[in-house]
Amino acid sequence: MALPSKEAVIAHVISISVECADCGRNRWWRPDQLKRFGVTGNTPLAALSARMRCMVCRADGLPGANVAIQAAFIDERQREVLMQRSRRA
Repeated sequence: MALPSKEAVIAHVISISVECADCGRNRWWRPDQLKRFGVTGNTPLAALSARMRCMVCRADGLPGANVAIQAAFIDERQREVLMQRSRRA
């Protein structure tokens, strides 16, 4: 997780929940799936809600901007497993 003096970024999370308050749709995204929204590993979590839109509402002609973001952070055990996998590759 991010240090108290630093802002949390996408690189600190394992997944992001995006829930639309208008239609109720909820979807979990991995950080690598957010590239199409212009999100990188250094993107602050606070900036996500401005970039994310509900695709179902957009298809219906609505703005789809009323979304809530929740992050699932990587704990130390998961971080170690991810680092071991990246070393093997």
